[in-house]
Amino acid sequence: MIRIIARKEFVEIVRDGRFMWTAVLMVLLLLTAMLAGWQRHGSYMATQAAAQGATNTQWLKQGDKNPHTAAHYGNYAFKPLGPLAFFDNGVTNYTGTTVFMEAHKQNFAIASPAADTSAISRFGELNGAMILQVLMPLLIIFLGFTAFAGERESGTIRQVISMGVSRTSLLWGKALGLAAAVLIVVVPCVMMGAAFIAMTDLPIVGEGVETRIALMTVAYLAYAGIFLFLTLAVSAWSRSPRTALMVLVGFWAFTAFIMPKTAAEISKAVYPSPSYGSFMADMKAHQARGFDGTPSAAELGKFQGQMMRQYRVSDVKDLPFYWTAVRMQRLEELDQRVFNQHFGAVTAAYAAQRQLQDRIGVLAPTLPLRSISMGLAGTDLIQQQKFQNDAESFREAMVKKMNGYLSKAAVSLNGVNSASNYLIANEDVFSIVPPFRYQPPALDTTLSEHWMNFAMLAFWLAAAILLALFGVKRMALERG
Repeated sequence: MIRIIARKEFVEIVRDGRFMWTAVLMVLLLLTAMLAGWQRHGSYMATQAAAQGATNTQWLKQGDKNPHTAAHYGNYAFKPLGPLAFFDNGVTNYTGTTVFMEAHKQNFAIASPAADTSAISRFGELNGAMILQVLMPLLIIFLGFTAFAGERESGTIRQVISMGVSRTSLLWGKALGLAAAVLIVVVPCVMMGAAFIAMTDLPIVGEGVETRIALMTVAYLAYAGIFLFLTLAVSAWSRSPRTALMVLVGFWAFTAFIMPKTAAEISKAVYPSPSYGSFMADMKAHQARGFDGTPSAAELGKFQGQMMRQYRVSDVKDLPFYWTAVRMQRLEELDQRVFNQHFGAVTAAYAAQRQLQDRIGVLAPTLPLRSISMGLAGTDLIQQQKFQNDAESFREAMVKKMNGYLSKAAVSLNGVNSASNYLIANEDVFSIVPPFRYQPPALDTTLSEHWMNFAMLAFWLAAAILLALFGVKRMALERG
């Protein structure tokens, strides 16, 4: 009986004129978004690979100079994107993609794509994730809001029930019919997206791509199921199709547009982050007074005394290493403690904002789906912070290697700590710093960060099914 009802519902939906124009529009938008995203992703990755290769070459070919001066010359880290970024670009457009790494300074990522676009484009960019998160629910609503309310209005629902068809069978049959109609619109577009990934010859960044696609598919199917059963529930409860449509469109606007912005504003109010100007001013003031209140000059004086006592000398000129290089490295380490505290506070604020937004997902299913989608696509704030942390670790290692080489190599010169001692390094020395390589977080790490969002989607789906079952059982058979 359920199969018969599903076939009947599917045929009626497909024959309805609403299905034709909504399906065509949905397919065109989704395919356009997929193709445009694939082209943008390919162009970005090609540019990123070329830029990273060029800066690595520039580091090696910078010319003969003092190793510490080379550390000031610096290097760049360019963020690569995973293959699913073409489907969901997440926060990529609004976060930096490039970090300049130099001695004595920790820098934020710069060069966000949104900075080079027009103001109107910042309201949103067409991509596959946006289409499925915003327009797919609307498609479900338009195709299903008359499922029960329309038949009640025409009087056919009473006839069907009188023939011995159970209300539960009627619900599941209509759900399967509506789901089949939606899937014949969405599945070909998703297959096209998979083909785009298979056709690309760009390097795959990140592991578990197939698993990520499978999990993303499950999340979007759950999201579609939530709106499908909510549509049927509201249609069963409503006295007229018009009422059902108004309620459903209102909920759609609430969850797709109002709650994401509201959740972001709430999270920023609860966990505020400093402006760039105040952040830099506070950090520089902290550097000046020292990490624990002792200025850097005093800390360096204490360190110099420890080295002289350790090597039993009365003058830095007699130390068995190049004191200037060791002193610069010690200053780097003192500053690093200040950097870690201030940058860490900003990172903690953003993490707290993200977690609060995820918890607010109990009020709107779009929020947990959006977080899952960005996380699996590798375009969320977690991935961005991993990139910045990797760049900072690379910077620390680069400076330490240059200073370490300078402190040891200068021993072979006459007058290790003389004023005229200035070691010149070449490409062979610079090559001890390997090229920057970004390694995205493991899939297990991503899943551990988003388990609550998966639970939220499961909660919403279960609640929608229960509401639909309860609504069908309490459904009035006659028009009110």
